[in-house]
Amino acid sequence: MGLKVGEVKLEKHNPRWHQMFARELDELWDYFGDTAIRISHIGSTAIDGLEAKPIIDIAVAVDDLDDFNEVSHKFTSNPDYSIKEDFDNDEILIRKGGKLNRQFYIHVMDIDSKRYKDTIFFRDTLLHDEKICNDYRNLKHVLAKKYPHNRKKYTASKADFIESSLDMCWAKTTLIPILVICAVGLATTILSLWARLNVPLGEKFFDVYVIHLARIGLCFGGVIFLTTLLASIVLGWRYYHAKKEYDKIVSKIEKELSKEAHKK
Repeated sequence: MGLKVGEVKLEKHNPRWHQMFARELDELWDYFGDTAIRISHIGSTAIDGLEAKPIIDIAVAVDDLDDFNEVSHKFTSNPDYSIKEDFDNDEILIRKGGKLNRQFYIHVMDIDSKRYKDTIFFRDTLLHDEKICNDYRNLKHVLAKKYPHNRKKYTASKADFIESSLDMCWAKTTLIPILVICAVGLATTILSLWARLNVPLGEKFFDVYVIHLARIGLCFGGVIFLTTLLASIVLGWRYYHAKKEYDKIVSKIEKELSKEAHKK
């Protein structure tokens, strides 16, 4: 377990990675206490069956990154840990293991930040979408061969794939309930219009004139239908462009894999 800093080497999924996370989890809860809201296993080592660098990535969600100041001394006083000094405003990176055998990357993030939400969403996408997981596996193999000694380049080259897959999945998962609501709005509008045209003016429903209910239904249903229809068009457009970008990246990966196969 562990890898030299800057080195890229993929290994088959090892069930021990989950056990190592569980052991580190107990220690991190002791260190963070109430400062941490949630501590999660992230990255490829969290996905059964997916090859990964033998380094465990962990996300620690906090209310505010400034809260880390209260517990930072616990890490600086332990020689097993080091805190990356040039972190950006979205994450504090804690490393465990020396430069010749890095074992853990602990990412401290604001729980409401886009970075944290995207990190968890991408992990869950890999867990539940077999195609994206397989495409990601292929990408990792291509990049590992291309950048065996340049981890920064390896990581950066995955960014477009991750972004397009997140956009595509977000648009898709959001579009489905919007379409359901749109259908309800349309049904309400049609039913209200039918009642407005066919039910006698003096007809009552629980002491309320049906004509009044029909007018309310037309107004309410029409607004819901038109609003969700517009939202559906926007989401559909976003999904189309994200999928187009995703397919372009996957096509490039497949070409690279085909070249490698022909060399062999």
